[in-house]
Amino acid sequence: MTGDPTRKPSAESFRWPSVISPIGRENIRVYVPLVVAIIGLSIYTGSRNDLFLTWNNFELILLASAPLGILAVGQTLLLVGGHLDLSVGSMVSMTSVIVALLIRDHSLGEVPILVVVLIIGALVGLIYGLIVAFIRVPSFILTLGGLSVISSIGLTLSNTATIGVREGFGSLRSTELLGFRLPVIIWMAVLVVAGFGLHFTRFGRNVFAMGSSEEAAYLSGVPTKLTTVVLFMVNSMLAAVAGVLFFARIGAGAPRGGIGLELTTIAAIVLGGASLAGGRGTILGSFLGVLTLGFVSSSLTFLDVPESYSPLVFGGVLIGAVLITAIAEIQRQRASTTVVEHSPESDADPADDNDTEIPKPRQGAE
Repeated sequence: MTGDPTRKPSAESFRWPSVISPIGRENIRVYVPLVVAIIGLSIYTGSRNDLFLTWNNFELILLASAPLGILAVGQTLLLVGGHLDLSVGSMVSMTSVIVALLIRDHSLGEVPILVVVLIIGALVGLIYGLIVAFIRVPSFILTLGGLSVISSIGLTLSNTATIGVREGFGSLRSTELLGFRLPVIIWMAVLVVAGFGLHFTRFGRNVFAMGSSEEAAYLSGVPTKLTTVVLFMVNSMLAAVAGVLFFARIGAGAPRGGIGLELTTIAAIVLGGASLAGGRGTILGSFLGVLTLGFVSSSLTFLDVPESYSPLVFGGVLIGAVLITAIAEIQRQRASTTVVEHSPESDADPADDNDTEIPKPRQGAE
């Protein structure tokens, strides 16, 4: 179809480039404040402590944030799909205990241990997914119970004590690639794979559709049950990987080490623009949310803020992120309502519909 080359595009025919499409512009409104906050916090803390603005500290922030960042990837996939997992912190603790026991008591190598914990994570996710998809138990309630069960398993296996292991996964602590430690490289790889899968594949479109309206997605042909099971399995396997990285960082199996990680993960994701109601969220936004919390934590340390204030700060960040998300959602609803009220279809004369001839049914049709 050929158009008039001399014709200028009208306002109605104009389309934003994909980079700054409505969804892109909305995401940018989330990303920019986070980047500004990170830069501002870095400048302020650096003015108080010269050691903050160093490559070594930046690397330490990334290294400490890697387990949380991997948890955030799995939780983002779940939240976009309309679900939630509150047991990821307990999963990290239990995984670190299992890794310590396999090294201490069975002298297993890194690869077999990784295979074992991935299988455990897949089984946990499979159980969650089947119960949510087929029995219709709300994921919030199910994983809240799972939090207690998994935490109890970790405490039982470790006899409620931290299991110190000097050896095991030394490569995660010492190996560097392109100037970054291996846990950071693993985190970045997970981000790239998950980002591509969520934003550029049919599976990702199914996840967004299911999070927006599971019933509508099902009626549109989306395999909602299978998608739910896959989401939970991927999330639990990523939680197992985070547990391995957590073990490698502290060199011990800590049955209580993951307490509170589930809430911190949710805070980072919501801070990155995801909606607790489902259907909205990005991997990049979650990455920036994790990075922001990492810089906040490091700044509190460099500014000698008492440790008792850390929960207050992170709780305030979570409440603020939820409030901002809620306000943004209200504004979006108002904007969509305004667009509908002022659309050309709504301004059409209802009398015009009377001139439309109603086709008569064919003979014999009901």
